[in-house]
Amino acid sequence: MTEFTTKAEIIQALATEFGENPTGFYNSPTNKSVEKFWTFNRCLQHLFKLRRDYVRTEHGIMLKSFYENVWKKV
Repeated sequence: MTEFTTKAEIIQALATEFGENPTGFYNSPTNKSVEKFWTFNRCLQHLFKLRRDYVRTEHGIMLKSFYENVWKKV
């Protein structure tokens, strides 16, 4: 498991593993509140949730994990 020390490292992992757009985690000229929401901890928890709940096929398609499909929450 990789140890992250900066938010940029987490965002790079999100972009590499799940195709997330890195600009979506930073402020834009019209929206200045994005960076306040996407803190280091929220980015890290988002990465862990994606790793837990999704799998990527050999063709690059993301699907819900087998575990998530078998064990439905009541």
